[in-house]
Amino acid sequence: MLGFEDVMKADLSGMAKAAADWTEMARKYEAVQHRLENEVLSVTGNGGLWLGSTASAANQHVLFTKQQTIDAQTEAKAVASIITDAHGDFESAQNKLKQTVEDARNDGMKVTGTGTVVFDVAALDPATKAAYRHEPDYQRERNEAAGRWAQKIKVYLEEATAADQRAALKLRRAAKVGDLVNQFNGQAVGGGDVADGTRAAELAQRLKDGGKLSPEELAELNNLMKANSGSPEYGRTLLTALGPEGTLLLADELELRINDRDGKLKGEYGELQTNLANTVAGATRDPKSPFYQEFRKGLQEAGVKNINKRHFGGGAEPIYGYQTLATLLQHGNAGYGKEFLNDLGTDIVNAERGDKNRWSSHQFNGPRPDLVHDPVDGVLKLMGQNPEAATMFLDPKSPGADDRLKYLLRDREWPTSYVNTLYGPPIMDKTTHQAGLAAALEAAATGDVPGEGTHHGGPHTPAQARVMQGAIDALDADGKGAEVHEDLRRPLANALSDYVDDTHRILSEHVSNAAHDGAWEENGAGHLGGTSDHLVRVIRGVSEEPEAYATLYNAERAKSAEIISGLPADPRVNDGDRTLPGQRVGTALGAYDAVRSSVFLDEKDDRMEWAEKTGELVSSISGTATGFIPEAGDVVGGLADQGINSWVDHVKEEAQHKGNLDTSNGHQASLTQSKQMVLEWGTDHGYGENAQIVDQISASMDTGHDTGYNNAAIALGRNGQK
Repeated sequence: MLGFEDVMKADLSGMAKAAADWTEMARKYEAVQHRLENEVLSVTGNGGLWLGSTASAANQHVLFTKQQTIDAQTEAKAVASIITDAHGDFESAQNKLKQTVEDARNDGMKVTGTGTVVFDVAALDPATKAAYRHEPDYQRERNEAAGRWAQKIKVYLEEATAADQRAALKLRRAAKVGDLVNQFNGQAVGGGDVADGTRAAELAQRLKDGGKLSPEELAELNNLMKANSGSPEYGRTLLTALGPEGTLLLADELELRINDRDGKLKGEYGELQTNLANTVAGATRDPKSPFYQEFRKGLQEAGVKNINKRHFGGGAEPIYGYQTLATLLQHGNAGYGKEFLNDLGTDIVNAERGDKNRWSSHQFNGPRPDLVHDPVDGVLKLMGQNPEAATMFLDPKSPGADDRLKYLLRDREWPTSYVNTLYGPPIMDKTTHQAGLAAALEAAATGDVPGEGTHHGGPHTPAQARVMQGAIDALDADGKGAEVHEDLRRPLANALSDYVDDTHRILSEHVSNAAHDGAWEENGAGHLGGTSDHLVRVIRGVSEEPEAYATLYNAERAKSAEIISGLPADPRVNDGDRTLPGQRVGTALGAYDAVRSSVFLDEKDDRMEWAEKTGELVSSISGTATGFIPEAGDVVGGLADQGINSWVDHVKEEAQHKGNLDTSNGHQASLTQSKQMVLEWGTDHGYGENAQIVDQISASMDTGHDTGYNNAAIALGRNGQK
């Protein structure tokens, strides 16, 4: 690898001059060519005055010399192009390195002449220096920061080194270094993305066909791939040469070599797999380009072909192109265009509608242990990392997506896998996996990448709200919203909790919601609508997982605390301005008590485990940490924390009695907690626990709780069951 000082202090002006000199050399050879044509061949040629065998011999020699001048022009132009390309690549890496060093120094780091980064303790003032020496956490944080800066420096040194290596290889090839025939290279290829794509295709074709590359050639291919993977011109050149089916065959070949027990260079093949996926990402950014349309059309054909057919036994255990493509794309890290993911998802769904068992396959594929058996779920997983793509794909108003949510959530027969037995038919695995759908749903409805902790309770776009509403409607299309696949429960809870303003309005039977039987829009923001029974059944479905119930309940208690904290304390204000919001809080929380009771009434053996886990999760998250009331501050957070211990005790008691209301008051756990919030609100505003205002609000919560609990119980088919 190039040295730190070599890159930092390199004077690149010489490269620009060298490129100009080689361009001028090509011009001079062109002038020689014209002189030979106009002044010499006119004499030695058949139309000249010089005749005979000597003239013929001289003419052949001049023709050869003329061709050499043409070849010399080609070689000189190629060298100039290579140097120009290298100049740009090296300068880019150098600039990024210099900026990183400057940023590191601004962060208090010292960067040595070898690129080593250490925290510059000597630059601290005496007080800070003393604090640094006595605070291990401070020292650790600064040391970790130094390590991160050092890693960034290493990345850009590697980038500069790779540019240098690419240029060296290209120059040696253009000049035919080592060729015993001492002639100019008339086939010399210059620099640039298209030239790099052409060379990469030459090497990749050999791999695709099962051939071998030397370690040096494999390193060269990886260098070209990594440096150009974001370039549309490079990607189109390479993928056009391979063709859609050839791209999939190459991807499959890489998967096999990575997992070959006795294979070598697995790391290099793994890097090439990532680079190929990133190349696909770069080449498919523009959905309007002719290349994109042709490549997509080719994938539609290759996607349903048996990629495994060329291998022994591949006819009996087919692996289809879309499965191979989904496997490849999982290894990319450059991000895919939303249009590409949408088109790919649409094409795969269309392909499977013609053969519902197409993706069902053997449970274990030894040579390809990472094979994505279900390409639909595989593409949905990628959409989970691209919320815009996920929303576009799942929004019922997107072109061609009107029934897509219903198809995925209710109608689709998800692929199963089988295991061959020694005797008898294969054993089918009836379990399905919908992790990709779960990730895409959460991303599409919230606009956030799952797991990044960025859900803040909205606002949401109309398209996002249509996805969330569409999921609720699809799951409860036949009143079976309580039947939610286990992979979907926590992600759906995460998404629903992000709509706590809307779910509170729906569950509290807010009169304004009666005007909206589905997703609706106000001031450019999207909202959920519909009756509470659909929402209650879906909440019940996701609440099979204690983590999901805790997520939803934490959001609602935070919302309730926000409402209670905003109640007017002035006794001159109309009582209804306090009691009506209090009643709605009670109604919403009553629905959550009914959902929890339903879980216990189902006679599950793990009731106590569910209760203990839920109690642990709810009590371990403070109101200020829920994230759904980011602007409310500590006051609301303090209210949300009121009565937590009592709530946990009531839930455990209810679990012991199977949710039976005749022997347990656990069904009022949320009501009790909300009343604790009101008492705290009264204390904050100078009212005692017996104050009429506090009592009125508390009584309104009683009324609301009964309504919410009973309505939810009916929605869940309990018919008054206690």
